[in-house]
Amino acid sequence: MTSELSASCIEQAVNQFYSGGQQQQIEQWLTLTQISPQAWGFCWDLLSPEKTVEVRFYGANTLYAKISRYWSEVPHDQYDNLRTRLLQKIMELCSGDKIITTRLCVSLAALILHMTPEDWPDPVPQLISTFQSLQTVTEEQRCQVLLEILRVLPEEYFSANLSQSRRLVLNGELNKSLSHVLPLLRSLLLPGAPTDVKRAALQCFSSWLDLGSVFSEAEDIILLTFQCLQNQDLFDTAVETLVNVFSHPSNERYHNTMKKYLPCVLGLQDSFMKARDSLDMDVCQRVGQIIISFAENNVTLLLQWAVDPEVRETTINFINLVLTCTSIPGHFPVDENFSNMFFTFWYLLQDGIQDPPVERSKVLHQMFCPIFLSLIQTLLIKVQYPEEEEYNSWTKDDKEEFRCYRQDIGDTMMYSYSILREPLLGFMCNTLNSGAENPKETQWQLIEAVFFLFTSVAENVDLEEEVHIPSMLSVLPKLPYNNVKYISAALKMIGSYSEWINCHPGYLNCVIPLILQGLQGLQNSEIAESATMSLKDVTGENLDHIQPHAPQILGACQHAFQSGLLKTRDSMRLMHSVGQVLSVMKYDDIMQYLTSLLSPLLQELQNLITREPSTPVKAAILSRLSILGSLFSSLDTERDKEDVKVKPRSTEPKPVAVLLQQLAPIIQGLLANWITDPGVIEGICAMFKHALKTLLDDFGLLSKDVAEMLVQMYQVNPSPAILDLSKQLIIMHHEDSQLSPVVVTLLGSLSTITLELFTKGPQNYTDVIEAFMNLLSQVLKKSKAILTTEQCVVQMKSLFHSALQALSLPEHQTVKATCSFLGEFLSAGETTPVIKALVQEEGSLLLDKILRAVGGESARGLVENLSDIFLMLNKHYPENMPVWMNQLLKQEGYPSPKVTKADKDIFIKAVLREKINKRKIREVSKEFSLKCRGMFGTEYAANTGFP
Repeated sequence: MTSELSASCIEQAVNQFYSGGQQQQIEQWLTLTQISPQAWGFCWDLLSPEKTVEVRFYGANTLYAKISRYWSEVPHDQYDNLRTRLLQKIMELCSGDKIITTRLCVSLAALILHMTPEDWPDPVPQLISTFQSLQTVTEEQRCQVLLEILRVLPEEYFSANLSQSRRLVLNGELNKSLSHVLPLLRSLLLPGAPTDVKRAALQCFSSWLDLGSVFSEAEDIILLTFQCLQNQDLFDTAVETLVNVFSHPSNERYHNTMKKYLPCVLGLQDSFMKARDSLDMDVCQRVGQIIISFAENNVTLLLQWAVDPEVRETTINFINLVLTCTSIPGHFPVDENFSNMFFTFWYLLQDGIQDPPVERSKVLHQMFCPIFLSLIQTLLIKVQYPEEEEYNSWTKDDKEEFRCYRQDIGDTMMYSYSILREPLLGFMCNTLNSGAENPKETQWQLIEAVFFLFTSVAENVDLEEEVHIPSMLSVLPKLPYNNVKYISAALKMIGSYSEWINCHPGYLNCVIPLILQGLQGLQNSEIAESATMSLKDVTGENLDHIQPHAPQILGACQHAFQSGLLKTRDSMRLMHSVGQVLSVMKYDDIMQYLTSLLSPLLQELQNLITREPSTPVKAAILSRLSILGSLFSSLDTERDKEDVKVKPRSTEPKPVAVLLQQLAPIIQGLLANWITDPGVIEGICAMFKHALKTLLDDFGLLSKDVAEMLVQMYQVNPSPAILDLSKQLIIMHHEDSQLSPVVVTLLGSLSTITLELFTKGPQNYTDVIEAFMNLLSQVLKKSKAILTTEQCVVQMKSLFHSALQALSLPEHQTVKATCSFLGEFLSAGETTPVIKALVQEEGSLLLDKILRAVGGESARGLVENLSDIFLMLNKHYPENMPVWMNQLLKQEGYPSPKVTKADKDIFIKAVLREKINKRKIREVSKEFSLKCRGMFGTEYAANTGFP
């Protein structure tokens, strides 16, 4: 693009941009042109009426950019001239494209914010007077332009980048103007005014609402806005205005004013019912928006009015109106798509009812119980699925919206339970019993809905409840199970009451057969998921009572595995249940069952090892490793029961340990073909991690072999998963005298391999280095003694220098992990002479690295973590820290040429003063970092901050 800035050249560029040629290059040039000093001149030429809309819009945008952001370029003696010229241009173009007029009005608003009050006192009354006397345009045009200026003025005030003091001044000036704006709006909303003018007046009123002091002076305008709802052409604008009025956060300050509007909002019931009966869902939704904005934002007032005899009836009628809106007929989101906007109100209402004082809460409970019971009846209808044929015709998005809608209903049920409690459970039990007595006359959707709602409140039902939950569980075997969603909902409900069943174990006889029956429907993925989840919940919560049912459960599980119909996630859940049930059985029975159950799985794994590596083979391997990991995580024969072992420690081996020994050759075979695959390595590590958490000390017999395997994998394919498992192994066995040499050797080998990565290019291994630093950090926290062994002492200096190198890596999490390690390392020096000696020798290198990073070599978001090192050095090496700080910071231009000697002196004193307060030293470091980057005190620094 040429650098010439003539109006014709710019016009050509704008037209070329909108025609689609070289858009990115042209856009950059036009943006730079827009902020150039010459823009003050050419923008007026571009606004000529004969220019295209695109050119005039660019001209108007340019004028706004110059006025709003480059006001300092305007000489003071040109302020009035600029104002006059802008007003003239607005009137000249007011009959043209609205987009241009609006942009010029925004420019005038920006100019007002700059000139008021010093150079343009009382701009609003002046503008009103000026426009009233204009004769060059029609009266309607005058009103439209004036209202547009007044509309964008508050908007520009709120969006402008102003200092706090300037904002306070302008806020006072704008509030002063209300005494002129409101009478104008009132006069333009009276009968007889043109519809377009009324619409503009409503939009203008909405804009001024945000100033917050309008309500006490605008009652008549708000009442006129209600009248505008009767005008079809003004309906949408009037709705938006009233929603803005009732959504304003200052409403609660105007108790009496809001009380006056309650009958007006209640009066919308006729409009809503008429629209509902004529199936005009758009009008229903818009009227509903007004109703809910009033309801949601005035819950506290509504509850106060509910106990006020003067307005109690009106208040209760209004809340019933919200209920009517919630119960709009049809299925969400296909027949209607707005009933979900009322759910938040019901939550706020029940929350307010339960607020103290207790006496008031009791009165409100009694008053609102019938309303909430009606709400439950409504939700029971709204939560139901449509007929299957209709549901199958819905789009994927419709189904997902309906799923979320049902979840919202479930949440609303949970809130409602806190109000109703027993009556709610009783209502649902009655519905369920009625369905059991008349199965042919009862639609499956109704019973499924009851199951869903029972599930929603399960978490809040008292474990001592002995009337309704027994009734619900007892009726389950009597119901016909002939629909997928119906069966799935029943299974989920059973799982949700597993904790209650643990307190009433007799009901296992009722629910276990139903769950196992669900396992027979594995050809359907929805049933399979629900059945396996329910079994996992019930077995997990009822281990003390599950033994009599174990043969039945284990037989069903084995049959399910043999079917080959389970997905991986379902298999994992089912295997978790198997592990839980086996945990309460005798060792011989456990091993006999596992031999039968796992033989096919282990044989499959063995066969997969021999196959050529491919994506399907890898997926199959990972699936089986996950299933085994799930078993290992739950098969604990020495589980705790209220902090007491269920049985004395057995002399028999742990089943998981035996399985791992059987699995060892298969794992070695797996590594022979897959050791370079990160996914498979991660899967193996995850499986062993589950086993380690279950076996704890009993993992010791396997530790040597597993440690060697970890080193074997890490040499070929360094992975965070290997380091994570190694960390668990080291921390668990570091105090065991027999296993300590194993974990020391493991740590030494991992350190040697990781140090080699630093020579290959650490930026290629940031995730591994992050995991390694986390490992070292945990080792230092749990067992400093490991690092003082001969093997680790040899590597200590190299580890320290590798950490210094890691501080320069680009990944934030890696640097943060390194800072954590260094912090622990410095702290360990207080009790570990070898570490202390190393830090005293090399500490200045660390401090140099941190100072350079804070000074600009690292991202600003890391400064807080890096500055923690200052605190640790200062706390644990108080003799060395002042010497190092002064030696380093006395260098010219260090750590940045943008800081002065005085800045550095202040920083040194502030840092050396702090030995405990991490927050303070972080603040000091952030300020120094900004100074080093030349950003201290800038608007950019204030806006971007420190993540």
